[in-house]
Amino acid sequence: MGYFEHVKPKAQAQPKMSDTSPYMSMIERIEQRAYAMLEREEQQTTDYACVDPSADISPADSEIWIILLSKAREIDKEFYARLYYMRGGGTKLVRDYRWGYVLQPIITGDNATGWLNWEQYEEEKHCLDGYVQQLASLLRMVAYDGAA
Repeated sequence: MGYFEHVKPKAQAQPKMSDTSPYMSMIERIEQRAYAMLEREEQQTTDYACVDPSADISPADSEIWIILLSKAREIDKEFYARLYYMRGGGTKLVRDYRWGYVLQPIITGDNATGWLNWEQYEEEKHCLDGYVQQLASLLRMVAYDGAA
C-alpha cells in the first residue's frame, strides 16, 4: 500500500483535537483536571485553566511561565502543548539581554524533577523547532512589554 492510499481527503481528515499529537492529548487531560478544580464562578469566566507543571521544582519563574503558556495557547494550541511539555520536563526561564528570556534545562538525573541529562533535553527540545519565531517573540514580549 502506497503513501497516498493512506491519505484521506481534507474534508474527512478533520481530526479531533486530541488526535493531532501526543502533546495535545496530554494537555487536554491536564486542562480538564485543572478546570474541574476551579470554583464555579471562575469556570463561568474562562473555558480553560492554565497551570505550571513545574512550579514545584522552579517556583521563581512560575508566574512568567503561566503568562508565556497562556500567550502561546492564544497563538497555536500545538505550540502551547509542546512548550508545556518542555516546562513539565524540567525547563526554566533565565533572563537574557538579547532574547529577554531563554529556556534552560533543569538537569537532575531524575525524570521526576528535571531532565536526566543534557542529551535528553537537546533531543526533546526539537519539538519546538517549528515554533522558533513564535517562541522568540513571546520570550521578548514577557520580558520587555510589561507582561511579566
